[in-house]
Amino acid sequence: MKQDPIFNFELFRNLSRLNRAIFLIAGILLTSGVARAGGLYVPNFSFESIATDFADPRVDAWAKPPQPGTYDTNVFGAWFNLSGTFANAASTNVDYIDNAEGRQLGYLFAYPELGIFQDNNSADWMGVPTHAFNAKYEAGKSYHLTVGLTSSREEQLTQGSTLLLALYYRDVSNNIVPVGTTVVTYDTNVFTNLTHLIDFSVNVPAVATNAAWAGQNIGIMFESTVQPQLIGGVWDLDNVRLTETIDVPNFSFESQVTPFADPRVDAWAKPPQPAGYNTNIFGDWFNLSGVFANSPSTNADYIDNADGSQLGFLFAYPQLAIFQDNNTADWTGVATHAFNAKFKPGKTYTLTVGLTTSREEPLSQGASLLMSLYYRDAASNMVTVAANNVIYDTNVFTNIGHLLDFKAMIPMVRPTDPWAGQNIGIQFMYSSFVLIGGVWDLDNVRLVEKVATAINNPAQAGGQFGFTLQSEPGLHFEILTSPSLATPGTNWTSLGAFTNVTGNYLFTAPVSGAGAHFYRAHQLP
Repeated sequence: MKQDPIFNFELFRNLSRLNRAIFLIAGILLTSGVARAGGLYVPNFSFESIATDFADPRVDAWAKPPQPGTYDTNVFGAWFNLSGTFANAASTNVDYIDNAEGRQLGYLFAYPELGIFQDNNSADWMGVPTHAFNAKYEAGKSYHLTVGLTSSREEQLTQGSTLLLALYYRDVSNNIVPVGTTVVTYDTNVFTNLTHLIDFSVNVPAVATNAAWAGQNIGIMFESTVQPQLIGGVWDLDNVRLTETIDVPNFSFESQVTPFADPRVDAWAKPPQPAGYNTNIFGDWFNLSGVFANSPSTNADYIDNADGSQLGFLFAYPQLAIFQDNNTADWTGVATHAFNAKFKPGKTYTLTVGLTTSREEPLSQGASLLMSLYYRDAASNMVTVAANNVIYDTNVFTNIGHLLDFKAMIPMVRPTDPWAGQNIGIQFMYSSFVLIGGVWDLDNVRLVEKVATAINNPAQAGGQFGFTLQSEPGLHFEILTSPSLATPGTNWTSLGAFTNVTGNYLFTAPVSGAGAHFYRAHQLP
């Protein structure tokens, strides 16, 4: 399994002249795993507040719509009480939801127009906006909202009940304007286990510069859209996640559209034909890469997890590649400047692509593909910042009808790095020089920008030592300490675990004795 890097921060403060201790922040130890998309902070995403032993209609951070004029309190009770939070009872309880995030969930009765929502200016039960949710739609980025849903065993939904999931913005008149929506329909054939949440999502594609919502605050809404004859039952919801990804033009190789194959690939450039290339043996250089249609699942060559209806192909010939940055020109010969993402200080970048080979033109064992992130220097040379050389191995690619994801990652970009502030480039290049023959199939190119995990501003004051732990919102950490760096990792003392809810967590600990104290931030699953 790919290991996430260990970020070593040689930050320390020598206080021995003041007869104080020396404190060293030894590093941030990250668990292994797959990098996730850049998470945006959603206040009270897990409905842990207000804390309750049973249920509470007060929900911090989330607003509720006004009671509609047709609502009958004599029949259905107080409108305000029809949504809120509830405690997830111990696992010995038959109603226990086994994959909830934290100790509580949200509930929402199936009544028309009942919902919860939040944006930068919405007010919860307190009546005062906190402006804590301040994410905005950025041009060139796409957005993905995910929430876990089920129904209540005690108040089960009626078959066919619907719930609207939406990402929205507010126009100049303060009206809620949906940007992306998904309607979830309650179906017992889908919700087969009511004690287990199922994830549902809303996707907003890349935000255009001239889109009305570009630069506007993001809003999230969950609204019951049940038909009057189906009123009854409760939606349980939890773990609201909002992620942001950088748009890579033609990331799924859907253009040019073709019924079979086409060497013209929109947005992606190709290198010039090398001097030693023999067209009499290998054919036209331009035709060795392009896009192809993924025929229906009845075809033995069908790739079952492709994004969209097409993929890219790249023959195994040295120096053959596809690439793009802000100034590259595709087959049309004109640079569109559509890919304008830049390396930002304080951020990390992860490039992901799905790869396999062709059944008709399988690769040789050991054939390799270099995937890389680059920038261009002052002379316009492509300078690699991060790369991963993927080796074709039949022990790994056991099912060539299924894409496997591979990644290249850049740890924290520092202000002094030569690529800081430069346009990002992406390249896939065949990197073997002796194993000519066969084809790489590739699809679903993803580029994720995240806040780098870092320890900032270590300081001592008033008998306390502290620092700010910066990370993506919602990650879990444990702070460990030891009087010596040589102490085995299992013998470091835990000072407690926490969730870095907002992305900046202030950690403090009492100063105890003289000498050295070392601290580590260990990321938990």
